[in-house]
Amino acid sequence: MPKKTKHDQQKFAAYFPIADAIATLFRPHVEVVIHDLSSLKVAHIANPISKRRVGDSSVADQVSEDSLAQQVIGPYRKVNKDGRNMRSVTAVIRDIDQQPIAMMCINFDVSTLERVRDEMSALAFLPESLEPHAPFFHDNWRQSLERLVQSIEREQGMPAKSFNSGLRLALIEKISGSGLLSVRNAPPVIAERIGISRAALYKYLKEVRSCV
Repeated sequence: MPKKTKHDQQKFAAYFPIADAIATLFRPHVEVVIHDLSSLKVAHIANPISKRRVGDSSVADQVSEDSLAQQVIGPYRKVNKDGRNMRSVTAVIRDIDQQPIAMMCINFDVSTLERVRDEMSALAFLPESLEPHAPFFHDNWRQSLERLVQSIEREQGMPAKSFNSGLRLALIEKISGSGLLSVRNAPPVIAERIGISRAALYKYLKEVRSCV
């Protein structure tokens, strides 16, 4: 690594307010560390999530010479000492001759977002609703029919129009029990939805009622 001059040290100081501003904007989730590449020590740290202090070793954050050829390194993932996941990005600070003299590392603690993600993922597998659906009325009986048929289709893993006679009979029994067949003009809509004629619907319905 190149040796640090007094001029370089003054350059470091110019970046400290930038580090402080970034950390303040995203507090408490982001820390910003400026590493001195000549001494491999922390030159400045804002919102120290990692509990490091100025003067601590930067060896753990050391990167290859090839990486220092980039202007920006990352984003990349790292793990904090306490096990929290971090998403980080590093800006390479250069002197007037474009030689790397420091790194500004922005470390974003993503553990809170990961918990939110996991909770949202779990919620996605809750039942469709925690409350029963409203009873059907003249304006929503078709929705009630669709929910009922779709629930049976999901159970069977196939569309209602592909049901054999036994599955179709069971479906019509559930539809009959829901009261949907008593809605005016519902029978032809129901028959079309499950892929049979109105005559076949009444035939199945007669069989359902004979078993009661």
